[in-house]
Amino acid sequence: MGITRRWLFTACRFVVLAGLIATATPASVYAQDAIPTIEDAELVFGQGVDAFESGDYETAHRRFRVVFETYELNRKTTAALLMAAKALYRADRFEEAVDLSERLIEEYPSSGYLEEARRVRRLANGQLDREAARREPREIGVLLPLRDDDATLSQALFTGVRIAVDEHNRLNEEHPVRLVFRDTYANPSRAPSLVRELAAADVDVLIGPLYSSEAMAAAEAAELARVVLVAPLANNEAVSEGREYVFQANPTFTMRGRLMARFAMRGLLLDNFGIIAERDPEQISERMAEGFQDELMLSGKQTHYYRLLQSQNDWGQLADTVGADTLGRAEAVYLPIAGGESIARIDAALSSFDRMGMSNQIRVLGNTEWHDAPNASRASRYATTYSNDFYVEGEDASVRAFSRRFEEIVGEAPDPENTIGRLAYTGYDLTRYLLPLITSGSASNLSDRIHAASTYQGLGIRLDFSRGNVNEALYYFRYQDGRLRMLR
Repeated sequence: MGITRRWLFTACRFVVLAGLIATATPASVYAQDAIPTIEDAELVFGQGVDAFESGDYETAHRRFRVVFETYELNRKTTAALLMAAKALYRADRFEEAVDLSERLIEEYPSSGYLEEARRVRRLANGQLDREAARREPREIGVLLPLRDDDATLSQALFTGVRIAVDEHNRLNEEHPVRLVFRDTYANPSRAPSLVRELAAADVDVLIGPLYSSEAMAAAEAAELARVVLVAPLANNEAVSEGREYVFQANPTFTMRGRLMARFAMRGLLLDNFGIIAERDPEQISERMAEGFQDELMLSGKQTHYYRLLQSQNDWGQLADTVGADTLGRAEAVYLPIAGGESIARIDAALSSFDRMGMSNQIRVLGNTEWHDAPNASRASRYATTYSNDFYVEGEDASVRAFSRRFEEIVGEAPDPENTIGRLAYTGYDLTRYLLPLITSGSASNLSDRIHAASTYQGLGIRLDFSRGNVNEALYYFRYQDGRLRMLR
């Protein structure tokens, strides 16, 4: 029982036990001793008290109303008005509770119950204000580019967001949500002013922008404005690093390496490792390797070797660049593949292992690119296990429902195997994750609620910000017996 309701109950018992005899007339015509006691009114009032104390507030209200509407002025008139107002409040009939409280205050200005009536009126008005606030639409600001090639990608993500909001509004009329869209023009210099504009309009949360360059510019403005911004795709660590209000739904490359290391240690119970990565212009492979190694070091696990290959061709020459003896010293080797020719790199790496006779001697650990291993049977011989940031179960009923709704709007179903489809699912999942969080409290502490939220399983992505502002939820798969199965 909340404080407000405890007060009403305690006050009720006090009023009843005190006898509820202090009263006055509308025009103060009667002297106190001239106000009659009406036995039937006393009896009905007692019935109202019994009903109130048993929690039957509707019956209590009806009994109390009889006292002041059926009988002429008597010693229970004002007490019945007060108790009827309290019963209405407890029955969540707040407007009527205000009306009865005001009637007591206006018609009986000398009553000893005026202060109690004012308190009931104040509490009921407070509840009405809160209900009105809940009915006010909460707002999600969406920052996406609508220029040239970006338009198709933005439309896919925005449509996913829209479908999630439409579903929410159909099921939650008391907590409506409205979308506010702004075009970033794919221009980082434009993003900060849009963030400030939407923050000034009191949006609850911002989704976007699409790319890391825009997201970094928007993130700085969001942090200054103290409005939560969730970047759906940005993977640059600088977007959320050191910030309180900025979150990254797409795990950074360093985080992907860390998460794979955690799973290898805690899920696969492995103790010693090797790492082979490749230098690339964007340092994607290197950053995953660094994250993997850093997590091992924090846990006291051993890294037998760390090799950075100079080019794609080196994946087929691991006998020369690493050597069979060195490879065999580790239980598992982490191969974070990156670049446009990922299948060729994977095929070359496994071919190198085959030539060195490493089959069934070492376990291969990988990243998202290993989802497309060219030969599942060969990958199975190395118990190849990898992390993945996106996975859609096509037979799931919720997936089919989302796909149908997306097709109704766009004209074709979202294909989870291409970028447009992935963005559609990401927009939907991210919004579904945020909706209960923004409607369950004020925007001022939304970042705290995000950190406290349980891991979210969407149709395509998982979300977990319990340890920081970068998403730490991935899927984990293993090739076994020529087939692929999800481990977690």
